[in-house]
Amino acid sequence: MSDYFTRIELPPVDRTAPRAISSAQAVQPIEAGRSAPSPDRDARASMPQIDVASVDEDVASAAEYVEIHARIADILADLDSGTSVDGAARSIDAMLARPIILVPLPPASKEAIEHAAVIARRMVDRAAYSHAAQAHVSRGVVDQIVASAN
Repeated sequence: MSDYFTRIELPPVDRTAPRAISSAQAVQPIEAGRSAPSPDRDARASMPQIDVASVDEDVASAAEYVEIHARIADILADLDSGTSVDGAARSIDAMLARPIILVPLPPASKEAIEHAAVIARRMVDRAAYSHAAQAHVSRGVVDQIVASAN
């Protein structure tokens, strides 16, 4: 019923089968006074020929590509060169996320609106903890402060 065999039922593997050893051609020693053989005309004709024109075209197109990238980089460098450090800081601050609390609209209960105020207070309190954590205070200290505040 089972397709699996026990280890006893499996035939042993013959791992000692001899392998054919491939013979390598012996390397001939080089004599000092003998020069290297020059390739004959047939061997040179069978070598692949390099198309110099296509290589020149490839190099020219790559040079044009690099030149266009350099022009674009110069144009973009002049784009924001008039901004000051303060302007850059304002731009970065404008990209940072601001915390938002959504206050429920009027058919909401008084408890739901008060809960939004409680959440805002918690966010302000936890912001102080995250500022402290960013001031290179160890994580264990911040965890202890957060645990003692709750």
